[in-house]
Amino acid sequence: MDRSSLLSSLSSLSSSTSHTNFKPQFNLSSQPLSFNYSSSSAFIPQFLYKSNNSLPKNSTATVSPRPSLRSSAFALEEALVKTNDSSSKIYAREMLPKIDKSGRFCSPRAARELALSMIYAACLEGSDPVRLLEKRMNARRELGYDFDKEKLLEYNHMSFGGPPVTVESIEEANELMQKNEMESAIEAEVLAAPLKLVYSKLILRFARKLLVAVMDKWDSHVLAINKVIPENWKNEPSGRILELSILHLAISEIAVLGTRHQIVINEAVDLAKRFCDGAAPRIINGCLRTFVKDLEQTRLAETSHIRNDSFF
Repeated sequence: MDRSSLLSSLSSLSSSTSHTNFKPQFNLSSQPLSFNYSSSSAFIPQFLYKSNNSLPKNSTATVSPRPSLRSSAFALEEALVKTNDSSSKIYAREMLPKIDKSGRFCSPRAARELALSMIYAACLEGSDPVRLLEKRMNARRELGYDFDKEKLLEYNHMSFGGPPVTVESIEEANELMQKNEMESAIEAEVLAAPLKLVYSKLILRFARKLLVAVMDKWDSHVLAINKVIPENWKNEPSGRILELSILHLAISEIAVLGTRHQIVINEAVDLAKRFCDGAAPRIINGCLRTFVKDLEQTRLAETSHIRNDSFF
């Protein structure tokens, strides 16, 4: 299934969502985006996963042991940027707690992934991502609904796509397909579940904080994004909604929330590896580094200007 087929398969949030004046415009010269998608009660990002037209990616859903809860996931995330050794970074990332004592996601990655899904769905609908999140949080459970929390341990936030896989036999191809389908089924069940069953209160608050930051600076960040993205992305904004949503999320976290840019860039690149195609991770990495460089130069110039005014 190619990228356009994956995107066209996406089910948006309920059409009863109240719309606001939020008009996602990624290109200054473009019209507000308008899409016609079927409606359902939940946004299922697994339809966005990277794929190819031949065989499925060679990855499996792994069952992780219950992590230690003694350390804060946010504190461990901060520690990642202080490590120069790449193998130590990988080890430290694997040690990030995945669920808390209540059996819910507690990692910052989960919050960013949730926020991204809300931004993406809001762009498709022309609605407000903050209200979209609140609607999902307050949605009533269907009578008799039962969610298996063991699925949270099997869910893999670090499942990335890869190059086409070559196999020796049809049996091997079928095995890979079955593993991929199993992972997709787990992701679908987790991401369609009521948010309060899946995410801790801390993560839901963080996701909402991210979305508020995105909304507050949307217009100004459209200008910033248009300065750093390649021309072909500007010419096809409707085909790059996901990539541009990642940029909005990352830029808002850096500029508004003040999260260290090393952390945000790493997370944005991982989200791009997980949900986007082709060179998107590399391009997003370059765009964000250019944005950070420009931001630092602007802040330095403002500081210098203030000092000069104070001197005189």
